[in-house]
Amino acid sequence: MGALNFITTTLDLRAKGMRMMRMPLTCWSWFITAILGLLAFGVLLSAGILLLMDRNFGTSFFVPLGTVNGQVTGHNGGSPLLWQHLFWFFGHPEVYIAILPGMGVASQVLSTFSRKPIFGYKAMVYAMLSIGLLGFMVWGHHMFMSGMSPYSAFAFSVMTMAIGVPSAIKTFNWLGTMWRGKIHFTPPMLFAIGFVSLFVSGGLSGPFLAQPAIDIPLTDTYFVVAHFHLIMGVAAIFGIFAACY
Repeated sequence: MGALNFITTTLDLRAKGMRMMRMPLTCWSWFITAILGLLAFGVLLSAGILLLMDRNFGTSFFVPLGTVNGQVTGHNGGSPLLWQHLFWFFGHPEVYIAILPGMGVASQVLSTFSRKPIFGYKAMVYAMLSIGLLGFMVWGHHMFMSGMSPYSAFAFSVMTMAIGVPSAIKTFNWLGTMWRGKIHFTPPMLFAIGFVSLFVSGGLSGPFLAQPAIDIPLTDTYFVVAHFHLIMGVAAIFGIFAACY
C-alpha cells in the first residue's frame, strides 16, 4: 500500500510543469524503489504463507518426503529449492530497495555542495531504471551452491555482470559532478563522498561473486559478508546520515 501511494503520488501529483525528466534524482530513486517494493514484497508474502501452511497445516510446498528423527514426515513432492527461488526473487530486489534511496540522496547532496548540476542527469535516470529492471533477473546468483543447472547459473552470472554497468555509470557521474566543482566539505557532503567510496569498495567485489566457479569456494565466507554489508549496510547508512544532516 505504501508503494502504491508513492507511485501514484509521483505520477499524478507532481507540481505543474514538473515533467518526469525534470524531477530531482531523489524523487526518481524513491519512485523506482516503490516499484521494486510493490513487485518484490508480494512474492515474499506468498512464500511466507506457503511456508506457514507447510509448518502448520501439513501441506508440501517446500518439504519433500523424508524422515525426521527416524519418522516419516508425511510430506510428499515439496521442493526446498522452490523456497530459495521465491525468497531470493524478493531478496535481491530488496538490496536495491535499501540502496536506491541512498543513491538519490547522494546525487542531490553531491550536486548541491559541488555547486554544479548533476553530471549526466538522463544517464543517471536510465541507470537507476536499468538497475531496477535487472535487479529482478539476478536472484539466482544467491543459489550457485544449490545444485542448479550450469546453464541457469551461466545466465544469472551474465545478468549479474550486466548490472555492474549502470552502477559504474552512476559512480562515474558522481565523480564527474564533483570534478572541477566548488566543493564545500560540509557534513552531508562528507557522508555523500563516503557513500560513493563504500559503494565502489563493495561493488568491486561483486563481479567475483558473479562467477559460479569463484562464488562456490567463497560461499559462507566473510568475503560475501563484506561485499553485501559494504553496500547495503554501511553505504546505505552513510546515505541516511547525509540525508539527515
